[in-house]
Amino acid sequence: MTPSGPAPDQSRLQSGHPADAALPPPTAGVVAPGRWGAVTTDGLTAWAGPWGISFAANLTPDRTSGLGNWTLDQFSKTMRSGKHLGVGRALLPPMPWFNVAVLSDADMAALFAYPYLKSIKPIANLVPAPIPPK
Repeated sequence: MTPSGPAPDQSRLQSGHPADAALPPPTAGVVAPGRWGAVTTDGLTAWAGPWGISFAANLTPDRTSGLGNWTLDQFSKTMRSGKHLGVGRALLPPMPWFNVAVLSDADMAALFAYPYLKSIKPIANLVPAPIPPK
């Protein structure tokens, strides 16, 4: 967070929620019917809502904690189904997978390949697993 509002940390571009970041508990009663639908940390990498707490994923080409070992087929299945690797747990907010799902096969391949996701700096950052609602 800067004096002008949120600004991306260019040294951590697309690396997701910092694995070592302390997470304050959401204020009780803030996310409820007739109130807020979601709240986020000031870095916009952790979100709390009716689904629990979710964390922005590491989209860098890091082979251990990012997309470095993913194939285009796995990426496409994930983005089109809204499920991790096309068959796993649901992708949670804030990931707008439903907006990406409508891309053509060629556009999906371009998003996954160079010059974007495969070309950014790999950053080792094992993002926490989602926390289910209480």
